[in-house]
Amino acid sequence: MYNIVMVTIRKARKADIAELAKIYKRAYDRPKFGEKWDIKETKALLNFYLQQKTFLGLTALVDGKIVGAFFSCAKTWHDGDHLAEGELFVDPRYQNQKTGTKLFLSMMILAKKKKCVVHELVAYARIARWYAKIGMKDTKLKHMAGDIQKIIKKMTTQ
Repeated sequence: MYNIVMVTIRKARKADIAELAKIYKRAYDRPKFGEKWDIKETKALLNFYLQQKTFLGLTALVDGKIVGAFFSCAKTWHDGDHLAEGELFVDPRYQNQKTGTKLFLSMMILAKKKKCVVHELVAYARIARWYAKIGMKDTKLKHMAGDIQKIIKKMTTQ
């Protein structure tokens, strides 16, 4: 059973970055994600999105306290604008209380108003199950990543 909290969603602000950086670190700098974040890096990531010309960002608040956000941007694509992969994160203390669901739905509504037709994302398997439940589907595309130094070495030794 979920403890549903009263969540307010508003447009993200530059002044939110310091608090959101702490929340992002708490959400993703955990063993089950295998990511290692520090506050300087999280601020840089969030500021990267904030500085994009087509930035779309929402902040979630509970009782006036910032508890999460969804940062993304729109990109032009052959079939219309896409909401590009972004960062959806909620303070672990407010997870499983529909905060992320409300953020996600609010972003979909905002993206539609901005004429986006598709949302692209990459997610860990555990989280991908939630996305599948709400209507996201696998595509023909495959997400790939590589160590740049290893790629260069492999390409120059062939």
